[in-house]
Amino acid sequence: MSSTSTSASTKAHRPGVRRWLETAALHTTPAFYAMTMGTGITSILLFNFPYGARGLEYAGTAVFVLNVVLFVLLSIATIARYILFPVWVTVANHKVAGMFWGCMPMGLATIVNMVCFVCVPAWGVGWAYTAYALWWADVLFSIASNLGMLWMIFTRHEHNISTLAPTWLLPIVATVVAAASGGVVADALTPFNPSLSRSTLYVSWIVWGTGVPVALMVISLLIYRFAVGGPPAPAALASVFLPLGPCGQGSFGITTLGVVARTLAARGTPMVQSSPEAMLRIADGIYAFCLLTGLVLWGLALAWYVLAIAMFAEGVRRDPAILGVGRFSVGLWALTFPIGVWASASIVLAAEMNSPAMRVIAAFVSAQVILHWCYVATMTVWKIVRGELFNAPELEGTDVLRRWERGTEAKDMELGYDK
Repeated sequence: MSSTSTSASTKAHRPGVRRWLETAALHTTPAFYAMTMGTGITSILLFNFPYGARGLEYAGTAVFVLNVVLFVLLSIATIARYILFPVWVTVANHKVAGMFWGCMPMGLATIVNMVCFVCVPAWGVGWAYTAYALWWADVLFSIASNLGMLWMIFTRHEHNISTLAPTWLLPIVATVVAAASGGVVADALTPFNPSLSRSTLYVSWIVWGTGVPVALMVISLLIYRFAVGGPPAPAALASVFLPLGPCGQGSFGITTLGVVARTLAARGTPMVQSSPEAMLRIADGIYAFCLLTGLVLWGLALAWYVLAIAMFAEGVRRDPAILGVGRFSVGLWALTFPIGVWASASIVLAAEMNSPAMRVIAAFVSAQVILHWCYVATMTVWKIVRGELFNAPELEGTDVLRRWERGTEAKDMELGYDK
C-alpha cells in the first residue's frame, strides 16, 4: 500500500518536474552566461586581491569551483535547448539575444585563468597543458562569436540609431578576453615549455588585434548614440558599463603579454632572434610599449567608469524602481564583469609600477565588484526559487514557443494533469 502510494505520488510530480526542466532549457538564453563571467571574475579578484590573505585565496578558489559547476550546468541546458528546440536561427537573427553568445567564451576564459592561478601551482605541468587546450577552445569560440555576429549585423539585421546598443560589444570583447587569457596561459607555460609559451604570446597579440581596435570603433558609435538618442532604456541601463570591458581587459591583456615577453627573454627565449644584448633590449621595448598601451586603455576605462556611473545614477533618479526587487533581471550582471576586468588591470598595473595609489584603486574597485556579485547572485537564486528567471525575450510570439505550449497542454490533458 505504501509502495503503491509512493509510486503514484512520484508519477504525479513527474510532469511538473519535466515541464520545469524543459522550460529552463527552452529559456536558457546566451545571456545566462553573464553569470559565469561575473562569478569567474569575482573568483579571480578574490584570489588576486591587492592586499591578499590566505582566506581570500580560499574564498576565490571556492567561487572558482562554483563557477565551474555553473558553467557545466548552463552548457548542458544550452545543448539541450538547441537539440530539443529549433531556436538557433531565431537567436542568431535577434538583434540582442545573439550578441550574448560572446558571454560563453568569456565565462570559459575566467575558468582557464583560475586553472592557471590555482591548479598549475598545485599540480604542475599537466594542468598547464589542460589550460592551454581549454584556451584554444576559447579562442575558437571567441573568434566565431566576434566575426560571426559582426557578419550577422552587416548582412542579416536591420539597425538604426535606436537599435545601436552597448550589447554590440559582447561578441567583440570575447576575443579581447581570450587574448588576455592567453597571457595568463603563457605565463603558466613558461617554466615547462618556453617555446610554446612564446607561440601563445604571438597568437594572443593577433587575437587582441581582432578585438580591441574593433571595440574602439563600436565605442565611437556608442558616443554618437548616447549623444543623439540618450542612454538606453531603464531595463538595459546596466549595459552602459559594457565599454569598460574592452578597455579594462584590453589593458590587462596587453600589459600581461608584455610582462611575459620580458620574462621569456630573461630565461633565454626571446620574441625575435638577435644578439643576447639586443634580445633583452627588444624585450624591454616590447614591455614598455605594452605597459604604456595598458595605461592608455586603463585611462579610457576610467573615463567610461565615471560616465557610466553618472548615466546609471541619472536613470535611477528618474526611475527609482529600477533597483526594486521586482525589476531585477539577468541584465544587472552586466555591471560585474566589465568593472571586474578593469579591477584586474588595476591589479597588474599596480604590481608592475609598484604604485600604492593604483593598489588602493584596485582594492576599492575589486571590493565593489565582489559586493555587487553577492547582491546579484542572491537575487538570481531568489528569482530561480520563485520561477521568474527563465524568460527568453527572443522567443516571444514565435511559432516555437506556441507549439511547445500547446504540446505541454495536450500532454497534461491526456494524462489528466492540470496545467
